[in-house]
Amino acid sequence: MKKLLPLIFSFIFFTSADVEVSDVNYKDSLVFNQENFVLNGVGVRDKFIFDLYTIGLYVKKKSTSESSFLNTNDNRFVRIVVVSSLITADRFGKGMNDGFEKSTGGNIEPIKNEIALLKKGFGADFNINDEFFVFFGGNGETKIYKGKDHKMTIPKSKIFQKALLGMWIGENPVVGDLKDELLGKD
Repeated sequence: MKKLLPLIFSFIFFTSADVEVSDVNYKDSLVFNQENFVLNGVGVRDKFIFDLYTIGLYVKKKSTSESSFLNTNDNRFVRIVVVSSLITADRFGKGMNDGFEKSTGGNIEPIKNEIALLKKGFGADFNINDEFFVFFGGNGETKIYKGKDHKMTIPKSKIFQKALLGMWIGENPVVGDLKDELLGKD
């Protein structure tokens, strides 16, 4: 029993630990909009050798299946923290364009208005340590927050939500390693 007790405590410690990526701490669980969420996975969006932003996926129940998050009616959100001065609103917007092209197979026309609102919600200025939350309501509504300030509500569209989240964890993500990290596979 004496040997088993430290093993049990180490298991509890390692399965419920916060995660730090690029000096950004992601809590293992968070309350957001008065709901409890757990961290499914966290990773870094990088380009070449530069970390641009960190991103964590918070969900109701952990899973390694992208379809469980792309097709759910549960609320979920991502937390994005800018970690480089190389990431500007313009560059972020271009990255979003690339991500939407990939996640929709080039068919962005049905969600063009929602993409414009998303970019407006992120704003025109990015600074290191800026924190964004993208809340995917189970009803199809998407909300953008900068810090604690609500910036934009995008009308209900499950197609848009699937395309947006799909750029990170979908069938054709912008970065495959990031997908595995967010899905807790890496």
